[in-house]
Amino acid sequence: MGRNNQSLNIDHSSNVNSVADIIAGIESRVTSGAADEFTPIKTGFADLDFTIGGGLRVGQLVLISGHAGVGKTSLAMQMGRNMAASGSAVCLFVCYEHETDYLTQRLISMESVQTGDGTPSDGLRLRDIADLVEKYKIEHRDRQSFIHAVASDARGRTALERISRYGHNFLLMKGSSYNTTLDVLTNKIRALRAPGGPAHDKPLILFLDYLQKIPTESSHVDEEARNAEQIEGLKELALDQDIAVVVIVAAQTEGLKAQRLKLEHLLASPLIAYEADLIMIMNEKFDIVDRQYMEYNKHAAQQFHQYVILSMEKNRMGSDLVDLELKKQLQFCHFRPEARHVKERLIAGRERE
Repeated sequence: MGRNNQSLNIDHSSNVNSVADIIAGIESRVTSGAADEFTPIKTGFADLDFTIGGGLRVGQLVLISGHAGVGKTSLAMQMGRNMAASGSAVCLFVCYEHETDYLTQRLISMESVQTGDGTPSDGLRLRDIADLVEKYKIEHRDRQSFIHAVASDARGRTALERISRYGHNFLLMKGSSYNTTLDVLTNKIRALRAPGGPAHDKPLILFLDYLQKIPTESSHVDEEARNAEQIEGLKELALDQDIAVVVIVAAQTEGLKAQRLKLEHLLASPLIAYEADLIMIMNEKFDIVDRQYMEYNKHAAQQFHQYVILSMEKNRMGSDLVDLELKKQLQFCHFRPEARHVKERLIAGRERE
C-alpha cells in the first residue's frame, strides 16, 4: 500500500524530479501491486460512479454539502457502507456531532430495509429500534440484550446479519472539536494501515462529518482563514497518506437563504473550488425544479418531495455540472441506490420565498 519511491532516490523535499524517474516510480508501484491510485472504489450508486470516473480514488478530496436535513450524513454513511460491504476498502467515519452508538443504530436502520418500496413497515426507524429494546426489557426482566432485542424483529435480524459480513471494514469514531485535529487523524490512519491493522492491505477512505468542526492548529478570527487551513490540511492528508477523504461541508449564512445551494455558497469557496477534486451539492428536488412543472401537474409535483438532487459542481475525473436524482428513504437513513439523471429543468438559483 502507498507510494514508495525512496528506492529510486527521488527527492521529494525539493519537488524536482525527472519525468523518467517519476515514470519509473509509477512502474515500480504498479508492478509491485501498489496501484490503488489507478483503481476506482465504487460508491455503490451506479450512475454516480459512472459520472465521477468509476468511483473514488486515493489522493482525492471529496466534498458533500447541502441544506440541513437533506441527507448528507445518510449519503456519506451509505457510501462508506457500500465500499466496506464490497470489500474494496476500509472506511473510517469520523463524526464530530454524534456518538458512535447513535451512528450504529442509523446503520442498523439502513440495513433493515427489505424491498425498498418505501412503505413504513419496510424497515426499522430509529424509534422502532428503541421500541424493540424497551419491549425486550419488559418481556425479559431477567436478561437484557440489545442484540436479542433487535433480532427479535425479522428486519432487525436481517440488518445484523448484513452488518456482520462487513462490520470489520466499517469503523466509527467520535470526533472532538477540541482535540481531534488533523494530526490526531493522521496518527489514527497510520495505525490502521500499519502491519496487522485493518487497512494494511486495502485502500482506506476517511469520512468526516463535518468540516467546520475540525479544530485547527492556528487560532483564526476570520472563518474563511480557518476553513482554508482545514481544506488545505485535508488535501495534504489525502495525498500524503494515499487515502480518499470525503468531508461534509456546511453552507455559509447566505447559502442557507438560497433556494438552490451552489458552490459559491460554501465557506471559503475560492479555496474549496481549487483544492477539492469532487464537489457534490445536495438540494431538495421540490425546491429547485422549475415552477412550470408545479403548475402543469400538481400531483407529479408532489412526487418531487421524494427526491434529492445531487449536483456535480466540480469533477476532475469526469463531467461536472451533472445533476442526478436520488430517491429518499430517510426514515431509514437510506437512499435508493439508483441515481438517475434529472429530466426536468432546474432553476439556476434564487433566494427562498
